[in-house]
Amino acid sequence: MVTVMSLAEERVEAVKRRLDEVFSMLKELERRRDAILEEMSKLSAMEGCLEYKPVKNKVGRTYYYWYLRVYSGGVLKSIYLGKQVPEHILKDLADREKLRQLKRELNQVAERITKIYRALARIELILSTI
Repeated sequence: MVTVMSLAEERVEAVKRRLDEVFSMLKELERRRDAILEEMSKLSAMEGCLEYKPVKNKVGRTYYYWYLRVYSGGVLKSIYLGKQVPEHILKDLADREKLRQLKRELNQVAERITKIYRALARIELILSTI
């Protein structure tokens, strides 16, 4: 009888340790989620894409210039940038890519958090029947 009780106590302690690990993991995921959201709020993403477009002059000579192509009011517009792309536009386009990566990571973190909460709910249901 003593061995059965000590075995049960060992299992309960093992479950408690595992639950502590799960809660620790959950807190870490929530911290990461908050960090991602904070980082996303600092980024300024620009819509559109860059295009290196050939332009012919009156003589027929071809020169190349950069344009920013954006939709405005449902119409595609080309905004002339010149022979070089301004730094602030490059930064905004890089921010847009970083924002996309952060959104993907945020979705993964949110899925893991949801899975943990579902698992905890199942554990709670199982423990309530004991």
